[in-house]
Amino acid sequence: MIEAIKELGVWVAAAGFKDVKVGDVDGFMRKLRGSVEAEAVQALDADRVAGWPHLYFAALNAVKAMKDGVNITRDLGMEILVFASGRRQITKAIQAIGVKPTTTRVALITITKSREDAEKSIGQASKVIGGERDDRVLKLTRGKVEAVRSMFGITDEELETQLRGRTKAEGWREALVDLVIEHVALLITRE
Repeated sequence: MIEAIKELGVWVAAAGFKDVKVGDVDGFMRKLRGSVEAEAVQALDADRVAGWPHLYFAALNAVKAMKDGVNITRDLGMEILVFASGRRQITKAIQAIGVKPTTTRVALITITKSREDAEKSIGQASKVIGGERDDRVLKLTRGKVEAVRSMFGITDEELETQLRGRTKAEGWREALVDLVIEHVALLITRE
């Protein structure tokens, strides 16, 4: 998945991987950042990701925060992690959604200046991450719902409010994703 943020002059790319062996997280991330030509690269625990919109809006808010000088961190990749987790503290963000030694399903996000660079960055990252490329790990499935809700503190009441006017069969995913995006966007206003 690749999409432009035209007003900011960048491209966001995301890819999913399964059967990954992370092991040493610092070494994994260092190798990833050193091998991928991009403005930013970040790997997340795909089991905590609520789909492409979650990743896209985390990246959008991170790029915008850096551009506007209201960033929480000094590194765009870390800023993406902070927004994706909905937490201002880096340590808590890593605990919430960062890759761990035992992570086997990875969500990758890169920020580049062109679509071609975005495609190239995903290819470069694929060689480092290993495992099998599978974007389905990014989707919000029933198996992820409780982890995602817990990470963002989304209550039954919030979800029910979002579900009003939607059919439950199609609406629960949409409602949860909308709430995640709302929490991501509101991070910048929290102290």
